[in-house]
Amino acid sequence: MDSTDARAPQTPVPPPSPPRLHRRRNPPGATATRALGRWRPTPFFVFGGLFWIGVSLLALSVQACCDLGQHAAVVERLRASLLHPRHPAADLPGAGSPYYSPYALAEGVLARLFGLSGWETVRLAAPVNLLVVLLGLNAFVKRFTANRWASTVALLLLVTLWGTEPLAWSGFAGLVSLPVVAGYPSTFALGLALLTWAYAAQLTDPERADPPSRWARGGLGALCGVLLLAHPVSGVAGVLGAAVLVLARVRGGGGALAGEDAAPAGDGARAGDGVRAGRAAPAGDGVRAGEGAAPARGTGPVRSAADRPVRGPVPARATLRAWAAWWPVPLGALLAALAWFPWFDIFALGADSAVLDPTHAALYTDVLARFWLLGLVALPAFGLRLRRDPRDALTWMCAACVAVAAYGWVSGHYTYGRVLGLAVLPAQVAVAVEVTRAGRGRALKGLAVVAAAGTGFVFAQSGAVLPEQWTPPQTRRLPAWHSYAWAASSVRPGEPVLTDQREAVRSLPGFGIDTVAPVWSDPALPEKERRARWRATHWYLSGRAGTARRAEIARRYDIRWLLLSRWQRVPKEAKVLDFSRETGEVLAKLPDRKGSSR
Repeated sequence: MDSTDARAPQTPVPPPSPPRLHRRRNPPGATATRALGRWRPTPFFVFGGLFWIGVSLLALSVQACCDLGQHAAVVERLRASLLHPRHPAADLPGAGSPYYSPYALAEGVLARLFGLSGWETVRLAAPVNLLVVLLGLNAFVKRFTANRWASTVALLLLVTLWGTEPLAWSGFAGLVSLPVVAGYPSTFALGLALLTWAYAAQLTDPERADPPSRWARGGLGALCGVLLLAHPVSGVAGVLGAAVLVLARVRGGGGALAGEDAAPAGDGARAGDGVRAGRAAPAGDGVRAGEGAAPARGTGPVRSAADRPVRGPVPARATLRAWAAWWPVPLGALLAALAWFPWFDIFALGADSAVLDPTHAALYTDVLARFWLLGLVALPAFGLRLRRDPRDALTWMCAACVAVAAYGWVSGHYTYGRVLGLAVLPAQVAVAVEVTRAGRGRALKGLAVVAAAGTGFVFAQSGAVLPEQWTPPQTRRLPAWHSYAWAASSVRPGEPVLTDQREAVRSLPGFGIDTVAPVWSDPALPEKERRARWRATHWYLSGRAGTARRAEIARRYDIRWLLLSRWQRVPKEAKVLDFSRETGEVLAKLPDRKGSSR
């Protein structure tokens, strides 16, 4: 063998060492900055925020008008006494008045803490109430769809999709009405009702791993009780909607009915809209055998509830047992109502509501003109939803509220017409969910909704934001009332003023001043007595009453001041102290009487 062929022993060569990784230490705040960089605001965050700023500015700029003085008067009475407030507009006890709700008590506490007047407190409540409405609307819509644009579309429809006749009334969220009533308790109740419905939908979610606890169900009942106390008429619709949600989605044997149909994953659907991603369902539980679990988001279309076979019939006894398990809800509502007995009896409001019926009769005029655009697009949306799910919660919530309003019309209890302000919410949400749902005809549905909402804005809502020369004649502008601060500078809080002027009788109580004849009915003041006070007021100012008759009326109601129009004659016993350069109204003082308590 040649020496060159001999193999010399080889020394093992160590493997190359991996390169040293120098881990850079993150500077303080770097991880938070990266997390912030990944955050993207949702469309509702952007457009809802702009809406909140714009409508809040409109609400703060609205002059004192309408019922603003009444709600400011409630705050003034609570500033004087939290436990025993007087009647909001008269020198009478206030026990039994529904105006003294938990919402009003919170306003009174804040007014005392920060030294705010009643007017200031009600105005500053407007942005807070609007925020509650926006949070409630977003939470409620997200319980039925995960589309990122659905909440924004629902907000747009909330203020535009009504009819071609404007309706400016508290509890109705049209664009003309909302800036005026944003600081009212009814607006807060509107947002609280949406939050209550969202919570009820969460508790009845079919994708919950475990049934809700008794404490959670009792919390839903407490929310319903607070809603009834905050605004009793709106609370009726809110509690009714929550009850319909529970009855429609809770079943025996299977828990809750399947939720909203899932859209394709590319449309932003969440797994809870159909079958939860990554979790297989048994073949007998609403999913065909062999299908297994739905794919995760982004991996393909999610099988919708409309494509799955409907569950078999559930025994009625099992369904009744499932409903009976929700007994903590009425118990929680009852306890919340009982806790408010020092201020007013919630159970007596049904009997006392008759005194409010004449005021609310106007809600039943021009009903078709006020709601026909919404009905035009909501009825097809409800039809599609009922075709997929005969127990669709949104459809039956709207139907139940409309039934209550119809009962009010048939029975003459027109106060229940206020329920229509919340009856439109499930309809508007259903339209928003359907128009953002992926599928055939999406563009056609969108065009129909845009046409209806645009027509409603032009003919009924545009007056709130556009100049008068650009709006139709029937579009109402924001009302402009004159201030009565000039009269309040002379009259001390608690002193009765006799007047029959439309704006004065609504505005003076907001300064803590009493009126002889309150303009609004109130269970705290018997309606017979209120009408007798108005007859005495008209007789005193008619010019036909003699000196002795006027003195008797002044002594009976302890009248100290008269506020007269420029055409009314000043009685000879009164002395003019001030007048308004804007309206020509006159403030006159009556002489002090012997034995008067003031």
